[in-house]
Amino acid sequence: MHSKSNHPPNIIRNIPESVNTRLSEISSDKAMFNKAATPYQDALYKSGSKYKLEFKPPQRAPSQRRNRSRNIIWFNPPYNKNVKSKIGREFLRLIDNCFPADHKLRKIFNRNTLKLSYSCMPNVQQILKGHNKSVLANSAQPTPDQAGEQACNCRKKEQCPLEGNCFSKGIVYQAQVTSGRQTETYVGFTATEFKSRFQNYQVSFNNETHKNDTELSKHIWQLKGNERFTIKWKILAKAKPYSNLTKRCNLCTTEKHFIITKPELTTLNKRNELISTCRHRRKFILRYS
Repeated sequence: MHSKSNHPPNIIRNIPESVNTRLSEISSDKAMFNKAATPYQDALYKSGSKYKLEFKPPQRAPSQRRNRSRNIIWFNPPYNKNVKSKIGREFLRLIDNCFPADHKLRKIFNRNTLKLSYSCMPNVQQILKGHNKSVLANSAQPTPDQAGEQACNCRKKEQCPLEGNCFSKGIVYQAQVTSGRQTETYVGFTATEFKSRFQNYQVSFNNETHKNDTELSKHIWQLKGNERFTIKWKILAKAKPYSNLTKRCNLCTTEKHFIITKPELTTLNKRNELISTCRHRRKFILRYS
């Protein structure tokens, strides 16, 4: 990492010190340290650092009293040298202004429980690699027919809810409910086959004990007996569910993106769906049976 790279100053400052500390810990004496430090010193000079590696015998830190751990909420804005505003200073100022000493939530939200730490943004190489990887993955991914998978098993193809694609996985879908007086829309997602999700909707539409399962079923039961209505389904986007490698769920994020940015497509969705946790990561959590 070059000393003038677009990274937080404390990271650039601590890298040479970390290298020096690690070499000192694994070296038995000063001679071994000097023998092993040459390539590391050259790498530091090439990166623009003027830090001089010196042997520092590791010292045992005095035993400290173990304090009770505090619940801390971290704010991690991405760091960029082009930003001239003092984000950290403004964040701490907002804490003091929004939660003064006499505020009832001062014990929960203060400078001891709300802390800031900058995160690193991806460089140009990482951005290009990620873009190329996604493009190549999408172009190389075969369609259900090409992969030998069945796209639909409906007996009457004209009655398929997704027009012959009811076996689609990892999709964000929309249900458009049209009645005599208005049209309402609902957005949902499924990581498994849409047809199994569609069957669950049919149960909630026909069984009154399940009418409160979703906001869509609530609306359907309000229309039942009062006026005729039709439901039209379509796919809005495709995304991958939670992966234990990336620690990210693009499927949940895509659904929340539609709820936030396109409210005309999600008139039946509630805003509290934005704070719901990802349900796809549960299978990666170790639990006692």
